Amino acid sequence: MFGLLENYLEGLINFPHPELENLYKLAKEEKFPVVEPSVGNLIYFFTKLINPKLVVEFGSGFGYSALWVALACEDCTIYCFDYQEKNRRRATEIFRTLKVEGKIRYLVGDAEVLFHELGFEDNSLDLVIFDHEKQRYSESLELVLPKLKKGGIIIADDVLWKGKVLETKGEKWSVRINALRFFNREIFQREELVSFICPLGDGVAVIQKVK
Repeated sequence: MFGLLENYLEGLINFPHPELENLYKLAKEEKFPVVEPSVGNLIYFFTKLINPKLVVEFGSGFGYSALWVALACEDCTIYCFDYQEKNRRRATEIFRTLKVEGKIRYLVGDAEVLFHELGFEDNSLDLVIFDHEKQRYSESLELVLPKLKKGGIIIADDVLWKGKVLETKGEKWSVRINALRFFNREIFQREELVSFICPLGDGVAVIQKVK
């Protein structure tokens, strides 16, 4: 039933640029992992809501999620991190085609190392997106929180991992699944955070720093 509802909801989405729909279809043909349009729309909504100036994305691929941000923000700088140079080259061409390249800085390497090396000031980030190795979400949360403004938002994709966070056998002892379970508990238990998880795509968490 939920799959039908998600298809219905995605049918309502008005893509802010037709290329976003084309790129999604291409990614599906290539089996390249990108966020579902419903998740992209959620990213677009929160970007519009908070109008961020400084955005960081962990795990950018060919820049699909970053495009939703870039098309929503009026005056922002987006730092994209990914470990593959081929993804950076492809993303750069896409950003140029959609004329948003001036908003984006795409860096290749380990996301957490790059984040540390950039030396962001405390309380300077408005929006952060997690879509990198799931077992590193909690580690990245610790790294990001001091740099995130009060009221700033983290959007973390794939936190339900095809519903496997519910399984009691099979992948129960998987590092990825256990890490996601830990992360999901953590974002609801920390006093400085307010969070919710929306079961769109493979589950997306929206986390706000309130203290």
